[in-house]
Amino acid sequence: MSYYLRRYSFILIIFLLFSCSKKNAQHYIEEGIKYTEEQDYAKAESSFKKAIETDPKNALAHYTLGGIYNYNDMLEDAIREFKKAMELDPLYPDPHYSLGFVYEKMKMDDKAQEEFARFEKLKNR
Repeated sequence: MSYYLRRYSFILIIFLLFSCSKKNAQHYIEEGIKYTEEQDYAKAESSFKKAIETDPKNALAHYTLGGIYNYNDMLEDAIREFKKAMELDPLYPDPHYSLGFVYEKMKMDDKAQEEFARFEKLKNR
């Protein structure tokens, strides 16, 4: 019986080590924010993409990736990510503000004002 107990314990330890070593989306988001603060935008983009690969329905991951795209003037990509964040979490105000900022950069003032108004409405609910 002790053979089976030791074998089971060994398998359990291996499983726990593997589970603990696997990074979740939140880890990649935090890593990406750290890289953004260090102005290493390529690594930040990579981390945010890994967060999305890990959890495609994570609105914050899409929002933060959109921010990197916005910073790098990849405006169509930024719009796509901000809209995806809104789709995943309709009550999340920040993507509306950032989308409004992108629309301002694109000289689409009417759309920008609509997004800023949505941001204010959601922020103040």
